[in-house]
Amino acid sequence: MKPLKEQLRKRRKKNIVDKAKSRVVSKTATSPLGKKVMKAIINEETTTLLTALKNIVRVESGNPKRAEDLEKNIIKIAVKSYLLIEKGTLDPDEFLKADKPLRSAFELLCRCFNGRHRVQSNVLYEALVRIETSLREAEEILTNLLAPYLQTKNLFLINSSFGVLADAKFLSRVFSDEKYDEELEKLVDAMEYYTQIHYN
Repeated sequence: MKPLKEQLRKRRKKNIVDKAKSRVVSKTATSPLGKKVMKAIINEETTTLLTALKNIVRVESGNPKRAEDLEKNIIKIAVKSYLLIEKGTLDPDEFLKADKPLRSAFELLCRCFNGRHRVQSNVLYEALVRIETSLREAEEILTNLLAPYLQTKNLFLINSSFGVLADAKFLSRVFSDEKYDEELEKLVDAMEYYTQIHYN
């Protein structure tokens, strides 16, 4: 058995290395390199979804920083999740638990978009509330899954990211304004692509 001092020295060295890696990941996630990593992790449709969502948030909120922060937050969480899987810390199948409510939300959102001019506003809003509920469920699953591995400030990124789309009032405003139609079409196309893929 190695001397206690030697074990402690190696443990301190490992902690320093891990902290350094965490800092690199944090910086990488918001850099051009981070976006390049994201392109390797996610497909073109998901990139389209993020871009469309960012554009809608930028116009609807009138706050470009909020839109940029949304994209950065999603990238950070995706990169951290990817690295946890790469290290073998998390089984990728664990993320499938969030797939069911996320898929349900996307499918209903697509139906809402396609039928938004044919249904009464109160019926549409009730559907948007169900979308909000499903997205919040996916958020809770993802938060519980990543909680042991992320700092509180990074867990907040999940909440703030889901908080944008998981809001029936926000969705209602966007759906009722024709100026968002082009971006909504891109968003819906990407969501429809996602719902056609089955992971289990």
